[in-house]
Amino acid sequence: MNWEFWIDRGGTFTDIVARRPDGELVIHKLLSENPDRYSDAAVQGIREILGISGNNAPIPGDHS
Repeated sequence: MNWEFWIDRGGTFTDIVARRPDGELVIHKLLSENPDRYSDAAVQGIREILGISGNNAPIPGDHS
């Protein structure tokens, strides 16, 4: 099983629900607009959930 992500981008907040490979759900919330910290809240949220540091580090994908 792989990670799965569901994202709801609203006017104030972007909500991210993720299912870990073990089935556990993770919920994360970010400001939809925060240009001093990130250019895209959804991508930043995925990075934070996965523990990826650096705005330019690649997000791993399924290469099968």
